[in-house]
Amino acid sequence: MLKMIIADDEQIILDGIKESIDWKSYDIEVAGTARNGIEALKLVNSAEADILVTDIRMPGLSGLELVKEIRKARQDIRIILISAYEEFEFAQEAISLGVQSYISKPLKKQKIVDEVSKARDAILKEKLEKENQTRLEEMYKNNLPILREYFHNNLIMGRLKSMGDLTKQFDLYEIDLEESNVGVVVLTVDNRTENLKDLLDKSFQLVNIRIAEMARDFMPSCYKKIIFQSYNNEVVVVYNAGSNFAAAIKDATFMAEKIKNTIFHEIQVSVSAGIGRIYPYLRDTYLSYQEAVKALNYRLVYGNNTVLYIDNVEIKEMKHAHFFNDLSETLVNFQNTLSTGMADEVMKLIKTKIYQIVGCTSIPYYYVQQVYCQLLSTLLKTLYEMNITPEQLYDTPVNLYGEVFSKNTLDEIEKWYDDLVERACAVINQKKAEKVSGVISSAVNYIKENCKRDISLGEVAEFVNLNPSYLSRLFKEEKGIQFVEYVRNIKMEMAKEMLKNSNKKIYQICEELGYQSVQYFSTIFKNTVGMTPIEYRKICKTK
Repeated sequence: MLKMIIADDEQIILDGIKESIDWKSYDIEVAGTARNGIEALKLVNSAEADILVTDIRMPGLSGLELVKEIRKARQDIRIILISAYEEFEFAQEAISLGVQSYISKPLKKQKIVDEVSKARDAILKEKLEKENQTRLEEMYKNNLPILREYFHNNLIMGRLKSMGDLTKQFDLYEIDLEESNVGVVVLTVDNRTENLKDLLDKSFQLVNIRIAEMARDFMPSCYKKIIFQSYNNEVVVVYNAGSNFAAAIKDATFMAEKIKNTIFHEIQVSVSAGIGRIYPYLRDTYLSYQEAVKALNYRLVYGNNTVLYIDNVEIKEMKHAHFFNDLSETLVNFQNTLSTGMADEVMKLIKTKIYQIVGCTSIPYYYVQQVYCQLLSTLLKTLYEMNITPEQLYDTPVNLYGEVFSKNTLDEIEKWYDDLVERACAVINQKKAEKVSGVISSAVNYIKENCKRDISLGEVAEFVNLNPSYLSRLFKEEKGIQFVEYVRNIKMEMAKEMLKNSNKKIYQICEELGYQSVQYFSTIFKNTVGMTPIEYRKICKTK
């Protein structure tokens, strides 16, 4: 409830304004009345009144003098002036003193209620706005670290070009940085998912906090800087290099070396750093950041636990045409060898050819990725031609190309691809075994159905749609004997069955099994069974 003071030198007016209106129903409390300006001033201060209704002419202090005294200490109180005079100069001066309204006598009850209600509404609106402003300022204060991090990440992502005066934003986010000669260092934990399992894991965040702490300590204080964690979970240092760029790069390198060595000594976690070039304008910070990340990518060539400055690792004009020629021929050999399923031979080819191509220390990291992408493409093509899907290698959906680009070092990508080849060869061999088993099964059924006549390897090979020599080799691998020997054994088993369970003549059995000569048939039977057909029949009859 708001507090109101009423001041007038006529008691009847005081009583009329106070008693004739139910002010509580308007959420107003009459905190006191005064017959002169001096009493009114004391009441306003002691009661901490929100509204003052005062006559313009009073003893001690006039209404206008009272307003002037109140305004020395209070700007928020709402003042309504009452007067029987309507002189223009009074109204004009009242407005200059911030008086809300000016009511002329004789007073009307509704007019007083309306003006006081307006004052009340204005006060409540102002209080609500102040509360909202206070709440927003508190929210801003509480969320300042998040807003600052958002600004930092926009800075390194190149999203600040159209964001106005950066100096004002530095003040807004409490950032101590200049807009000239800016460089970036990016530090990251190597093998993050292997060493710390999860980027959201507490241990990972603690490592990043420790890296940031050391960056503040180890980067010389002469460099203004901001240090934060990027949305890619890297620790980023943006610094003002001053006029001596070479010295700044040297100091940034020393800082990064000291951090990686300290972290490894403390918790045996490998950390690498990439350092970008220094640029003259803050708006180009994203270029230095991109170069620092690019330098980090050269871990694929130089390995983990390294500090890499972009000018030292980036190869600007290299010609690798001869590598591509070697690669094309190697990929053909790779596909042919892989299709055999012989993992040892495939790995031998990769180690002697591919490792030789990517093992050059001057090769760009992105060329290494390109080589392995082509290797992966060739492997997938080979599997596709054999009706094998990548999911069959891992029993789950996989993004194999994503795996290529997720590896930080040559050792990581080599181990991953070696495992992929082993998996592929295992599935290829399983597929081939299933296929061979089916082919041989079809061939055996055909032989059994047609062996009562002369049957050749070529005839069976044509039936199963294979080259005769290849079928012969598969027979040997699957059955352990040559095709001709297998057919002969089938015929001899059938001959034994007929000799035992029928009264057919020897020559009739010979003809049914596709032999032209009884003597030849008898010789083969004896070599196979250990006795002549006649001897075998006699033994069977005596049993």
